[in-house]
Amino acid sequence: MSRNVKTWFVVLLVSLCHMIALASEPISSAGMEAAIALYRNGRADEATVAFDNLVRQFPADDSLKVWKTLAMLEKAIQMKEEKVPGYKALAVRSYAILKPLTYKMADNPDWYYAMAEAFWLNDRPMKAEKAIKKALYFRQDFPEAYMLLGDMAYDDGLNAPPALLTGPPINPMEEWAIKASAQYERVLNMQPLGPELGAEACFKMGMVELALRGKKESARIWWRKALNLAPQSRYGKLAQEKVD
Repeated sequence: MSRNVKTWFVVLLVSLCHMIALASEPISSAGMEAAIALYRNGRADEATVAFDNLVRQFPADDSLKVWKTLAMLEKAIQMKEEKVPGYKALAVRSYAILKPLTYKMADNPDWYYAMAEAFWLNDRPMKAEKAIKKALYFRQDFPEAYMLLGDMAYDDGLNAPPALLTGPPINPMEEWAIKASAQYERVLNMQPLGPELGAEACFKMGMVELALRGKKESARIWWRKALNLAPQSRYGKLAQEKVD
């Protein structure tokens, strides 16, 4: 074996050992917890960057890719709520990351939840509901999944057809208000529940009362609860704006 070949072989062997060492290196719990905390507080852009850094550091960990897409999808949801165009493109990008993981994540509830969000944001509610059911099959205590079911019902209520002019007066949105509030209440009854999720559920209960039922005072009660639970979270700050 020539000296050049031997040198090349040694360099390759060292590189492979380095790659294996990086892949097997344990993920910093502090780094993971910090990224999740950003995500929980609605700081989607910062969370995406944090998870992206972790993905580059630990490329063999597919669960980090799922977390990255969850942060991306949170950003898309924020854009949707704020009526900012382009959120569907972000959902499609997330789906493109998630889809190749199908067989690896066949029993991962977080992956199904992320897929459900991607489907919902891209106007595929039936596929979204099917993915949520799979997520709940693998994790029954999954407040985020129930929250998403509430969000889907809330959207349906906003798009409900107007009431008929004949017959007794009815609120065409009430059916969906009942469905949405039932899911948000289910989230609030789950224990333990982080304050950020509690604030989100309370804020959305307020939106149900205002947008679907037209009850301003009832809505303000819920927003005050959201503000008390997590004033520095995204939904706590949105609640403050509503109360003000």
